[in-house]
Amino acid sequence: MLINYTIIAWRNLRKNATFSLINVFGLATGLAVALLIAQYVRFELSYERSNPLNDRIVRLSMDYMNGGTVNAQDAETYPPIGPKALREMSEVERYTRAYPMRHRFATIQIGEKYYRLDNVYAVDSTFFRMFNYPLLRGAAKGLFSRPRQAVLTEKMAHTYFNTLDVVGKTFKVPTSRGTVLIEVMGVVPDSPANTHLKFDMVLSYPTMASDFGERDDNWDNNNAYTFLQLAENAGFDSFTHSLEKFSERLVQEKKVENEKVIAQKIGDIHLYSNKTFETEANGDASSVYLLLAVAILVLLGAFVNYVNLTTSKALDRAREMGVRKAVGSTQEQIRVQIFVETVLVNLLAGGLAVVLVALLQSVFIDVAGLPKGFAILGDAFFWMSTAAFLVSSVLLSGFYPAIVLASFEPVKVLKGNFSTSGKGAFLRKALVVFQFSVTLILLVQTAVVYRQVRYLRDQELGLNMEQTLVVKAPVGADAQNGNSGFRQTLLEQSQVKSVSFSGTVPGMGTAGMGTTTGVNLSGAAKKTYYNFHVTAIDTAFIDQMSIQLLAGKNFDASTRAGFSDTTDRQFIVNLETLRLWEIKTPEEAIGKRVDLWGNQATIRAVINNYHYDSPKTPHIPIIHLYSPRFERYASVKFAPGDPSEQLATVKRAFEASFPYSPFTYFFLDSEYDKQYKTEDRFQQVFGFLTVIAIVISCLGLFGLATFTASKRTKEIGIRKVIGATPVNLVMLLSKEFLRLVALSILIGLPLTYFLANAWLDNYASRAELTLYVFAGPAILILLMVLISIGGRTIATALLDPVKSLRSE
Repeated sequence: MLINYTIIAWRNLRKNATFSLINVFGLATGLAVALLIAQYVRFELSYERSNPLNDRIVRLSMDYMNGGTVNAQDAETYPPIGPKALREMSEVERYTRAYPMRHRFATIQIGEKYYRLDNVYAVDSTFFRMFNYPLLRGAAKGLFSRPRQAVLTEKMAHTYFNTLDVVGKTFKVPTSRGTVLIEVMGVVPDSPANTHLKFDMVLSYPTMASDFGERDDNWDNNNAYTFLQLAENAGFDSFTHSLEKFSERLVQEKKVENEKVIAQKIGDIHLYSNKTFETEANGDASSVYLLLAVAILVLLGAFVNYVNLTTSKALDRAREMGVRKAVGSTQEQIRVQIFVETVLVNLLAGGLAVVLVALLQSVFIDVAGLPKGFAILGDAFFWMSTAAFLVSSVLLSGFYPAIVLASFEPVKVLKGNFSTSGKGAFLRKALVVFQFSVTLILLVQTAVVYRQVRYLRDQELGLNMEQTLVVKAPVGADAQNGNSGFRQTLLEQSQVKSVSFSGTVPGMGTAGMGTTTGVNLSGAAKKTYYNFHVTAIDTAFIDQMSIQLLAGKNFDASTRAGFSDTTDRQFIVNLETLRLWEIKTPEEAIGKRVDLWGNQATIRAVINNYHYDSPKTPHIPIIHLYSPRFERYASVKFAPGDPSEQLATVKRAFEASFPYSPFTYFFLDSEYDKQYKTEDRFQQVFGFLTVIAIVISCLGLFGLATFTASKRTKEIGIRKVIGATPVNLVMLLSKEFLRLVALSILIGLPLTYFLANAWLDNYASRAELTLYVFAGPAILILLMVLISIGGRTIATALLDPVKSLRSE
């Protein structure tokens, strides 16, 4: 019996080839989109899930308080907090710290070769158990109990030593205090792509005290990430209650001031944390769920097409169903027949969807920012979700048509008295309104995203980064010996306009800056505890970056170095800093004394606000201290010319001055532009989904127009004979569809206005919502309707009227 159902179903699909192709392609496209977005969402939600202890590990962070208000949040904490929490909180089973070695451990030497490192942390011995890193080489007993020990990832072991058998091997680390000899104690697997704490190498935490001057009782600098493993029976809510009391004790014991320790589950960090000094740029939960919702809407649009086209052809199949019932078929058998047809269509659509995924996966992985080598077709979840989507598709797209077609009364059908019900027509109209409301919302949101990205890129940044090459500083005991020679060699080149040294450069993230709280004007009646960002620059930085000097004087060679000298310290601040100190004008600020780190300092100059980070975020209060040393970055400004030649010039000068250090560089404008990567990807993915939704809507509309035109062929022939023009015929058949689309526009516009405003509220600088952002998509949808219906209507109108009048 099932074979007979299948044969009949296949015959019906071939008989109605146009409608079958529209149904198959529409469902396949919607299914392919849903499958791709499901993979992306799954990856974003999978962070830390590979760790069996993920539900018991929390990360501590610091809230900076100004009175009762949180004015900043820092992902890093004070090194003693972890050990103290273990001693005083019964809910804590163990802790580990991860101290980022951003600039202290930038270069290692193996034999005669030097390597630049990016992700290096000093960690406690418990790190490997808490973060589920099994040792591939080496022994766990006594690991990281002593200073100067390291564990490499597989990738780094192969890079440095070309083997995994590296236990007992050593390498040198040039530091400002001298060369440190490190012993390799083991190898662990590479960090997974779905963890927020990725590393290439970890050092034993005792190395911090022995070689980098970090005390275990250091309550002055909060530069460590602290993770706690909760006891098995300790709930997160009860732990946070105990943590509040723990934080209050820290204030009472004068360990911290105007700060609060808070906790977050490690599984929440990637999508729900946006603090300063994050280990990497995190994702955004709202964007992830928005894309998932859009993918579901696209898939529902494909279901809508199938239901509309299937039920609209009910008249064509009414006699068939009437005859079947007359010869003894039951309603149940007819429903099974329709379901078999639905299953066949969905299986064809599923196969085509897999082909589309295979064709699009490499492009999608790149656009969505998924890790290279991300498996889609080779993932069991993909095939399970494909099966789940197909089952859902069969049920959602096949249930209603089966009921409709099985409900025909054979007597009325065979006598020719059958007509579609008002309820069925109303449902089809409602589905059309739903589909085009969704399409309008997607079109408007795509326009808003595009406009916002363009708006951010067009903002005045307050600095000039063009023709600027940035070089990372060498690290070592004698690293500063080549500074003056390096600068002078570059300035002797005719193509070099200026060279500046600085602690950080725009676009590198606030992790490159220091932060400090409780900086106030000397003698201020009201003390505040805002969080200020502190970084060092030399005399050339402000002019080189074209930052506007509003009042006072730039640093000069006679200025005392701000970080090293505690007397006569001078600094330059931006307007945002003045606003927090309630100083009305830049001129008023010059010469004022400020309490800074237990001493007084003088405001030397005021500069205009500039976007250190992109305009997505508000201006931050910046305090610039003076340093003439090449400790972090050297920025080289060139006259217009050949970039490859300019790069070669800088490389020769660097290697001549620092022969032991790898040459690492980037172009400043390109690096700064990476801050827009999230918006660019979101725009591309959202635009892709919108195009697919439009294609599916147009397919459905074309199918309905084809069916409508075919049922009114005789009418069209008569109207043409008595003088109707093609335009008259297009307007006649378009009238009903245009009314439905107009209704969908009226429904969709308020919804999309609300959604667009909610999304734009995430940005400090946002584009205005103008009329054409909404009018353009609405007009485009109307044109889509006219083109889809008009093309099919004109084709019918061009038929020979004699043939049209003979049509049944």
